[in-house]
Amino acid sequence: MDDPIESERSTDIDEMDISEDNLQKPNIFNKYLPFYDSVKRQGYDLLDEIRENLSRIIQLRELRPGFSHWSSKLQRFMSHYGLYFTKIDHIKIINLYVAVLTIEDLDFSHVKTCFDMLYDLTRKTRLITRDDLVVDWRLLHKWAKVILHNHDESYSLVSVPNDIESSLFYCIRGCRPYFAESATQEILDEFRPYLCPFDSAFSDTMRIFELFLPVHLPLNLHEKGFKLWLPEFLGIWESIYSNPGWELNMVNLFSLLAWCNIGYIDWEPWLPRIFTRILKSFSLPVGKLQVSLQQYHYSMSSVTTWIIAMLGNGSSCLQHLQDLFTAIKNFYHPSNSGKFQQDLISFLSKLAQAFVDRVHLERKANPVWYFTPPDAYRLTEQDITDFVNCVKECAFIAIFTKAYLKEAAKACQYLSMLRPELIVPPLVEKSVFIL
Repeated sequence: MDDPIESERSTDIDEMDISEDNLQKPNIFNKYLPFYDSVKRQGYDLLDEIRENLSRIIQLRELRPGFSHWSSKLQRFMSHYGLYFTKIDHIKIINLYVAVLTIEDLDFSHVKTCFDMLYDLTRKTRLITRDDLVVDWRLLHKWAKVILHNHDESYSLVSVPNDIESSLFYCIRGCRPYFAESATQEILDEFRPYLCPFDSAFSDTMRIFELFLPVHLPLNLHEKGFKLWLPEFLGIWESIYSNPGWELNMVNLFSLLAWCNIGYIDWEPWLPRIFTRILKSFSLPVGKLQVSLQQYHYSMSSVTTWIIAMLGNGSSCLQHLQDLFTAIKNFYHPSNSGKFQQDLISFLSKLAQAFVDRVHLERKANPVWYFTPPDAYRLTEQDITDFVNCVKECAFIAIFTKAYLKEAAKACQYLSMLRPELIVPPLVEKSVFIL
């Protein structure tokens, strides 16, 4: 007599053969392997086995050692086959790992496994929309509080896996687009009372805001999203000049918000102050006077993402960027060296990279559901040309720097992707001159 589980598995395979186009994101290279049909059937069998065993483990509450083992199998399966399952199965697997995190006194090793799996399953944001999935932010915040404020580890009272904090941050990043529409108000209600710059709790609160505040909301939910807190946070940021650590969290939050809501926020009144703060963060020397270094430096990725997100539709952001490069141009010269030069060249490279990323996202055939700038704010061909002309002069100087040559070369590479006719001929001439 045939095994009923195997029979059911075979039926599933036949059904999935018919609807193979419904798979989320299979590994496109597998189809070029010999015996692809057997590889495909093996993938279906393996997925069924993994789902069956994960389900059995959860029902029997026997997490050790099966949960880690079969989660590792699933991770290896996704590495070999890609997201080789339907959207329904995809959502069910995500909900399974979210449900595991609700178990009381869950071992930290299993917590880290859930974090890693949730990030792997949610990192392709375009595959699952907000209508398909809702994740409770309070569950992740509970674990963030346990992990980030755990004093038992220092006394060897509990064993915590390495890099669990990193896994937590990546997990929150992946799940954040799926927080409920009421999450913003709930987070503000819970943590806004701690917004006192003179209180030590302020730094932890800003970290929570940076991690958890939803910024991927669609246009119809903006009133329940960033409009509840953005004016207040900008006012706080403007009023503080002492370079506290939490300012970095705030800038990171503004940057991601600007990127996910291009064209829906009027940054124009804030541009002079934004670029003044950016210039200050470089800690550039003035004459023979060395300006005291800032204790905390802005993340160049956040700064450049913020700038690129504000471009378009006749914004004066490009003019402010041109003025910024005019002010710092001499510091790119090879004769000027110092700790500041790494940030300056990284700024060039990441600025060009962010611009390429935005052009790619705006013009791809299947856009990401949360990245929908209005047509008027999308970058035009003239915007691309103006940007390359704005950046190229400093990039050409930076390639002769004594250090960080790779970063300078990357900046030229990204610019050449945008306008090769403006970048490649001058580079060839300079190379010939050097030889």
